[in-house]
Amino acid sequence: MIWSAIGAGRAALMSMLLVLAACASVPAPVQEMAAAEQAMQAALDAEAATFAPAELDAARRKLDAARSALQAQQHGEAGRLAEQALVDAELAQVTARAEAAAREAAALRAQIGDPAGAALRPAAAL
Repeated sequence: MIWSAIGAGRAALMSMLLVLAACASVPAPVQEMAAAEQAMQAALDAEAATFAPAELDAARRKLDAARSALQAQQHGEAGRLAEQALVDAELAQVTARAEAAAREAAALRAQIGDPAGAALRPAAAL
């Protein structure tokens, strides 16, 4: 009975060590963080602050949370948040570009005196 208690204690200790080793073995998400930072810069370059502020804000919050998790050595969480920030930043960039293009198209239509865009519709639709 004593040997089985010692064996159970050793098994529990080994389990704890394996869990700790697994947690420590998650590498820092350096590439994910860099990709999220680049996507954020691309969104800013696309004027997402003007044309897609909500999407940009979501990306910024997640990137800030990823930085905090990285600093706290929570590499798994940091990687997950960095990937989410990347997707949100890409969404902000695409949304900003689409909105800028729509505004430019509206301005061009107004210049040619076609604010409803009738000139762009197929002839059958007229």
